[in-house]
Amino acid sequence: MQVFGQRSHHEPDLKYFVLPPYEIPDLIVTGGVVVENRGNAPANNVKIVLEYDDADAIKIHHLQVVSDVEYILRGGGERQSFATLRVRRLEPGKRLVIYYSGPRPIQPRVVVTNYEGAT
Repeated sequence: MQVFGQRSHHEPDLKYFVLPPYEIPDLIVTGGVVVENRGNAPANNVKIVLEYDDADAIKIHHLQVVSDVEYILRGGGERQSFATLRVRRLEPGKRLVIYYSGPRPIQPRVVVTNYEGAT
């Protein structure tokens, strides 16, 4: 018998949420995104993209990642309007927290995907 909220299939379940911005008045605004695997199987080849709609005006001043797993910054980052990270394998219950800062409150567009390959 399946319990509500329990997965019957062995699969990853990638979720993310955007942390609310925190402003240090007249100095800087910080924010963050948490990405985690809530499934019951590893997620392979995870790609995380943070983008800002107004690429000409919004730049990331500082980027820091706190992670349970190894990751690679594949593109963008500091002084850019986007950041692309790659995680080879995100086990169930593991997560990444991506902190960023800028001149004003910024809400990135977040895309999280994974590719499991041929089965």
